[in-house]
Amino acid sequence: MLTYAGMWWADGHRFVSWAAPSIDVIKGTKQALEVARVPRISRSCTNVRGHGGVKRSVVFVHARLRALPFIARFDIRSYYETMDHSVLNRIITDALVPPKLVSVVQEYLAVPDVRSTGRGMVAGGSLSPLLGAIYLSPLDTAIEDLREHCDVDYIRYADDFIIMARTRFLLRRAIARMHQVLTDLRLQVHPDKRFIGRAERGCDFLGFVLHPHRHLEPSPVSIQRLCERARRLHEHGADHQRLRRYVHHWHLWFTSGLGHLADPTTHETRYWQLVIEHCGLDLPVHLPA
Repeated sequence: MLTYAGMWWADGHRFVSWAAPSIDVIKGTKQALEVARVPRISRSCTNVRGHGGVKRSVVFVHARLRALPFIARFDIRSYYETMDHSVLNRIITDALVPPKLVSVVQEYLAVPDVRSTGRGMVAGGSLSPLLGAIYLSPLDTAIEDLREHCDVDYIRYADDFIIMARTRFLLRRAIARMHQVLTDLRLQVHPDKRFIGRAERGCDFLGFVLHPHRHLEPSPVSIQRLCERARRLHEHGADHQRLRRYVHHWHLWFTSGLGHLADPTTHETRYWQLVIEHCGLDLPVHLPA
């Protein structure tokens, strides 16, 4: 049986420090599920290994915005905290996952559930991202079925996803189907983290601003997080060179893998200047890296 050495909460998520023998079992289960490829995880879900991640997601969406100009972006409300154990158990059982692996998954969910609520999953565990991808696989299937019959497309990273359509009517139809599936999964979309409208209004997705006629660039939220993390580094004693390197690596990550979609006019000096201003530092903007 899985056991843990400690449990704590941070940023609204529950974390667990698993005992050493349990860590080996959890890692082995994750690898077995990945090798067996059951349940099948759609290519539309990009947060699992080999499916492209954040960069594939934003490039995929950007390439389709002109042909599919009506978009809806959603985030699941308190995703990990509201996942229903019985629903996930049904999904993996229906997918004919071997009973031994099903048993480990059930313990992974139940052991930290000290109040026996039958809901919720720990964050930070090596198995959690994979189970999170599996849980929403019925949504992938439902929207992909629409894609086969009409001008609709879709991509998902964990619980953050975008639906694109050629017309407003098709988008509404896809959203209605989405709500049906989420009701069956006992989930709700976040009331604030959403966007529905024309792509030309610009949409934040996975830290980028998406617009059909513009280059990809970091969203205001991403820039704010950059400045906040730099400020914390400064408060913990990081010198100016350390902060400059942090901004440099942050900028490299944002531009890598985007090719011609990255804005060639936006230099990292712009973000370094924002960090200087946010931290209240008296430094030249062109401080050598």
